[in-house]
Amino acid sequence: MQKSIICLSLIVLGFSCSESKKNSDFELKGTFTNTKGETIYLEKLTSTQPVLVDSTVIDENGNFEFKNYTPQIGFYRIKQTQQNMAMLVLDSADKVKVTGNLNDLASTYKVEGSAETKLFIEYNEIAKKRDVRLDSLNKVWQSLMENNKMDARRMDSLSKLFEGPYNSIMAETNSKLVEKIKNNSDMYSSIMAIQALEPDQYASVYKALDQGLLKKYPNDNNVLMFHDMVTKMLATTMGLEAPEINLPSPNGENIALSSLRGKVVLIDFWASWCGPCRKEMPNVVKAYEKYKAKGFEIYGVSLDQEMDRWVQAIEKDGITWPQVSDLKQWNSAAARLYNVQSIPY
Repeated sequence: MQKSIICLSLIVLGFSCSESKKNSDFELKGTFTNTKGETIYLEKLTSTQPVLVDSTVIDENGNFEFKNYTPQIGFYRIKQTQQNMAMLVLDSADKVKVTGNLNDLASTYKVEGSAETKLFIEYNEIAKKRDVRLDSLNKVWQSLMENNKMDARRMDSLSKLFEGPYNSIMAETNSKLVEKIKNNSDMYSSIMAIQALEPDQYASVYKALDQGLLKKYPNDNNVLMFHDMVTKMLATTMGLEAPEINLPSPNGENIALSSLRGKVVLIDFWASWCGPCRKEMPNVVKAYEKYKAKGFEIYGVSLDQEMDRWVQAIEKDGITWPQVSDLKQWNSAAARLYNVQSIPY
């Protein structure tokens, strides 16, 4: 089952905001019920852990105000305890009022004066409704599995039965997210929401949000991180032309990927020092020998650092297809371009 949108945002991106002193424009105050003079905290979300930026004490009437901090655009939270908090998306000119029940901030808080936070909550409500429906479906599945002894055939049949409702829930949710993101393609909160969508299927939505945010926040670190992520993801999206690679072969002559145009090409990232790569190589050799006469080609990209070890591995493993490398290991330009995180790839 998919996690909530809140969790997704923190997995994919490391959010960071620059601390600044309070100025006359920004306001963050509000009123909570069920209070007894508690201290509450304002934290900003960073790539490592939340950072405390301000605190205040709730008065006898439940009122509070944070007075010592002005945020840059980013993701924040008001926290009483580690389990009791309200998520916010704040900017330096916001005048924000927060209300809610201190006993259960996450489920009860409401926000005025922050369009970004309002949108954040709307996105999260879509995710919550999706998760409730998926949890219900999962409970029915678990119940049937526990109460019925099933062989492999019956389990496969049951899986197919549940596949339809699951896909329907996801399609309906994704449709709502797509519509809302398209209507808010320059909103910071949309960075978080789009993580639930598959880049291959929703490439145009990613592009639109990337363009909108870059225009509005061209110097923001998180927007630039998102741009880099989108660029790498979309580089290998199905249906697009494969990004060009043009690196030296062992004899020093460059071989361009585009020189193989017209064939069915497997781009194989590997290295002489990679055990799983070398173990799989006999199967790759067999496939090449079987299909090369029918237009199949392999373009090997090595993440080696030592020329001698690379050449020895090519000879020992019987590799006869084109091989290239800039001998920069994980700093290989081709590996970065194709967002290679592990090999074989």
